[in-house]
Order: sequence, then structure tokens, then C-alpha cells
Amino acid sequence: MRKLLILWMALALLLIAIPAAGAEPNARPFKGSMSGSVTFEVDPKCDNNPWSMRTDSQATGVVSHMGRSTMTSSHCTPAAVEIEGGEMTLTAANGDRVFVGYTGTAPPPNQDGIIVVDVEFVILGGDGRFDGATGGGDMTGFIVFEGFGDPEWAASWVWQGAIGY
Repeated sequence: MRKLLILWMALALLLIAIPAAGAEPNARPFKGSMSGSVTFEVDPKCDNNPWSMRTDSQATGVVSHMGRSTMTSSHCTPAAVEIEGGEMTLTAANGDRVFVGYTGTAPPPNQDGIIVVDVEFVILGGDGRFDGATGGGDMTGFIVFEGFGDPEWAASWVWQGAIGY
């Protein structure tokens, strides 16, 4: 009787686990690392800060499920530390793209002159193989503060999360 009860419990747990595993059948780990730079441009649409500046990033690196890829991103340069309304595009070597939105924080440089940017990202879709992509995760950027007289600063990014497509 005890063996039968254990068998029924195991079967019940298995039946519960199958739908949960199938709820997001195409979700996969999504991670990458890139290096490139950030630049700053005057943008009158960024009137939420005293400088009306926009931060643009461009980088290359390797992204899981995409291979060698490029990244472009843009957001209004925050007057404080909060980044809002960021938009990013990841482009694979074959031209397939993943579209990403992000928010986060960009505090002042640390004692080593590095701005450590922490963001949360949401995958908003894509095209090609990534048409209708979903997912999200966390990203950290490391930007080398090179002074306000230099319009381009070296940077790198790493992230991890999940993507479904």
C-alpha cells in the first residue's frame, strides 16, 4: 500500500511539472558581453535634464543564440542617476535583430574612474529568426570616465537573462 501511495504521489508531481515546464517552451538562457564606447549628443527631446543630452552606445561582442553581434543603444543622459526609456538593438552577423528596452542607474564614477551602470532589460521583439522574441534580464555596463572634454568614452557590457523566440 505504501509503495502504491508513493507511486501515485510521484505521478501527481510529474503531471504538475509537465505543464509548468511547457509554459515557456522556447525560453533559453540569454547572455553576452560586448565592448565599445559611449558618446553624448545634444538632443532637444531630452529636456528632462539640464543639458538636453542623449547617451548613445555602440559595441561588438558575442551574444548567445546570435553569435558575433553589434549593439546600439540610446537614452536621455540622466540628470541624477536614474536611466529611463532606454532603447537597444542587438544585430547578429546575418542581420537578424533583437529589440530591447531598459531602465537602470548610472551613478558617478567610482574611485577607479569607472561608472558602473546597472540596468534591467526587457526584450520587446525582433525580426528574422527572432521575430516576436520575448524575455529579459540584468545588464551591467562599465564606462571609463574620460572627462567632459572627451566626447567618446570606452565601455563594456555584460548581461544575462532569458530569451524566447
